[in-house]
Amino acid sequence: MSGVCFPKGFSAAGVKAGIKVSGNLDLALLCSKEPAKCFAAFTKNQVQAAPVLYDKEVLSKQNVISAIIVNSGNANACTGDQGYADAVSMAELAEKELKLGKHSVLVGSTGVIGNKLPIEKIQAAIPELVKNLGVENENSELFAKAICTTDTVIKTACISVQTSMGEVRFGGSCKGSGMIHPNMATMLAYITTDLKLSEDFSAEFKSLVNESFNAITVDGDMSTNDTCILLANGQSGVFLADLSAAEQANVRNALFELMKYLALEIVKDGEGATKRIEIEVCGARSKTEAMQIAKSIATSNLVKCAFFGEDPNWGRIVSSAGASGIAFDASKISLYFEDVQIVKNGMPLEIPKSQLLKIVKQKEYKISLNLHIGDSKASVFTCDLSYDYVKINAEYTT
Repeated sequence: MSGVCFPKGFSAAGVKAGIKVSGNLDLALLCSKEPAKCFAAFTKNQVQAAPVLYDKEVLSKQNVISAIIVNSGNANACTGDQGYADAVSMAELAEKELKLGKHSVLVGSTGVIGNKLPIEKIQAAIPELVKNLGVENENSELFAKAICTTDTVIKTACISVQTSMGEVRFGGSCKGSGMIHPNMATMLAYITTDLKLSEDFSAEFKSLVNESFNAITVDGDMSTNDTCILLANGQSGVFLADLSAAEQANVRNALFELMKYLALEIVKDGEGATKRIEIEVCGARSKTEAMQIAKSIATSNLVKCAFFGEDPNWGRIVSSAGASGIAFDASKISLYFEDVQIVKNGMPLEIPKSQLLKIVKQKEYKISLNLHIGDSKASVFTCDLSYDYVKINAEYTT
């Protein structure tokens, strides 16, 4: 098994509700056999979609959830009081069909902003959605397909860790291709585990989000619907707090690797993307400053166009670093494409262009900027800006 159904006690489904004009799958459901501890991070965009507002309201009162229902093809954002009422109805309709209590189900939406949610279509499709719940690979894939919009591939992952108390499993699915610049784009991510977690894991979860989903960018645009949710139902019988320090570290690392993998799959599937590049900034005074500089480089349209054109234009990179708002001494910096140093003490080195061209023609590579003013570092993962990105987004609602 793979994806969200990989951990014990989780089932999923995806059906066609008729929300998408294409007729593709557009309504998904994820359920836990037992109520699960819920950890969540949401968009920091000041314009927040109705499902985000509803989920935040529910989780402000409790942190145990039994299911999540998600639609694609409509963001239910900028839809006013009616949109919020529709998000509530979506949750309540699922709760009724699943025979669950009030506030047991969270909701998610993704798609075009500003259109009224066709709640009647969702209501009509929910019985079939619940009927189709299952724990097989196919169910994980149907869930993953049903949450997609402009994604070209589904994004799922799973990983397991053997501990002295038994096996622990993690599974996950996410969607996102454009409007990606999370700060917790259009990004939705749902992670499941049969590990038992205490409430104080919330801070650690948000730290993991910062190191994975918040360390990617496709176009610098933050969505109204960004959501990342972890459900932990404890079905493995393994409680994180009961493990040795070494085993806890292994379990945490497994969760991070899964989240990072899913995040990188979003960058890889960036709308029209042909390249995936890691921007590492090291030798910084703090991780926060390193991240700010890396994001400045990773979101520069000029830099991203150079990536697409396979042009090793390092001047654009250092210029974007300098425009980040973080102070550093330009005469101290070093810049590398992979392991090839091209700038030392702020000045270019004589490097054969053919050597650099060999690197930038690769589908994936790493650029490292060393500031030489501290011991902190951070990485941001980005993609190039291609002709297809413009075409896809120019025609998004038409």
